[in-house]
Amino acid sequence: MLAGLAAALLLPAAAAAHVTISPPFVEDGVETEITLKVPNERPPHATVVVRVTTPSGISIVSAATPTGWKAAVDGSTATWSGGRLEGREALVFPLRIVANVRAGTFTVKAGQGYDDGATVRWTSDLSVLPATGTASPDQRPWTAIAAAAVGVVVIAGSFIGLRSLRRRPRRET
Repeated sequence: MLAGLAAALLLPAAAAAHVTISPPFVEDGVETEITLKVPNERPPHATVVVRVTTPSGISIVSAATPTGWKAAVDGSTATWSGGRLEGREALVFPLRIVANVRAGTFTVKAGQGYDDGATVRWTSDLSVLPATGTASPDQRPWTAIAAAAVGVVVIAGSFIGLRSLRRRPRRET
């Protein structure tokens, strides 16, 4: 019982310490601003560098700077430095990206550098949704309709086959 109480008290603190991406999804081919909420996870040490790397096909267009920080973008990596994130505070780091990949879930890698030289690495998932509107590719629904029709025929055939098997009397030996 004491272990359960300890877990109940410690788990919310651990969950609050996770870096999050908001929104956790972007649309394919559309420039989108996401934010990274970065908490300082190692008091009494301060976070002094935040570095984010996007996977191939997801480009970083620009990185905005929170007050007191400087941002640099180099290809698929954005680095913020020059500021201090202390105590148990969290700070939001804005990032403009464009995903030119097929829809799916991709892993964004990051690291927090601390004033004692330590680095904490983390990953977060970013979902890429299919494009809509003028950015969407031509769609051909007939293939999906044909596949659905074949599926209905297979299911109906299965039910008919099962029904005919149930009607046959069992032979006793």
